[in-house]
Amino acid sequence: MAAAVVALRDDRADAELARLGAYDERDQAQVDRCLQRFLTGLLRATWERGWSPADVVQHGRRQLDSGVEPLLLAAISAEHQAYKPATIDPGWLDQLTDLGVSPPFTGLDLTAWAAEARVGRYLTLHHALSLAGFLQTLPILARLYPVPGTPVRRGEHHVVPVNGKVLARIRGLLAKAEATEFPDEAEALSGKAQELMAKFSLDSALVEADPAVEIPDDSAGRRLWVDTPYVSAKAQLIGAVASANRCRTVVIDELAVVTIVGADLDLQLTEILSTSLLVQANRAMLAAGKHFGRRGESRTRSFRQSFLMAYAQRIGERLQAAAAATQAAVPEADAGRLLPVLTRREEQVDALFSKLFPNTTTRRTRITNGAGWEAGLTAADQAQLEARRQVRR
Repeated sequence: MAAAVVALRDDRADAELARLGAYDERDQAQVDRCLQRFLTGLLRATWERGWSPADVVQHGRRQLDSGVEPLLLAAISAEHQAYKPATIDPGWLDQLTDLGVSPPFTGLDLTAWAAEARVGRYLTLHHALSLAGFLQTLPILARLYPVPGTPVRRGEHHVVPVNGKVLARIRGLLAKAEATEFPDEAEALSGKAQELMAKFSLDSALVEADPAVEIPDDSAGRRLWVDTPYVSAKAQLIGAVASANRCRTVVIDELAVVTIVGADLDLQLTEILSTSLLVQANRAMLAAGKHFGRRGESRTRSFRQSFLMAYAQRIGERLQAAAAATQAAVPEADAGRLLPVLTRREEQVDALFSKLFPNTTTRRTRITNGAGWEAGLTAADQAQLEARRQVRR
């Protein structure tokens, strides 16, 4: 009750905090123990509902005060003390590492945490109740990882190691392409990134086309948390990139999150390119400025929504054309060997997608601003496609 009231910033929040403070004055150590058990129990329930550590932190950054995140990370570390390393999925562990929560996991002592963070006792209790209320309200999501504590069957979901050096070079080129103010330089950097990815793709697919090599099922899912506003339009852009890279997407507008399903390397490259194009689209949208109707009323929102939707459509057309051209350039002798690999990959992705999302709805979108649509098409034509063809691993 107290957690829900504080999380909702209800008028009764001060009264509930005062009640907890009264208990705290009598036995601070007991309050620490109760809150620690409460938070770790809520986190376990959160994992059971399909959330992963990165999901909780990303969503929490939108819903919670900034000071709560360090407590959330400390609670996540404490909750993972209950699991043996062998029972935590490698992808889950990668998320924890990215968040700065690495083994050995440490317990949560609120008093010690507050002292290290230099947070007063009242604010510490407020943070703890806000976090608890936030965790209590999280909805059910499709589960992308085994819940920690579940024996991980290492051979069931085979993942071929990714060439980290190639991906690092691609990321470096894309970062430079986004940072430069000179279009010619950006285009040169983007072209080199495309060249690397296309070569990596062809080489990898040809290896899998060898009859002696079993095509691994490394299909998986990952979530991209989209900045608001214009979530639907941005999700369309991600969907366009995903489709060109043999991935599928589902968007939850209420949470502003897009789930992508595909082969593991395709997922990584889809995320890299989507992130880059979202940056470019946002920059171009802002550069287009604010727009007003004939009577002086603001039409900025409808303009920007239409701008991003047009941008997504045209980018999708460019990516699909580039993918088709690249596949058409494959030598005839190799094309026949590659087709079974690509077909098998598609079947694996479709099977996982159906398992994760048995009930999906296709939704139509409506354009409400012609000027925004035309401006978006123009901006998409000028965008640098830092990565453009499907990459097979």
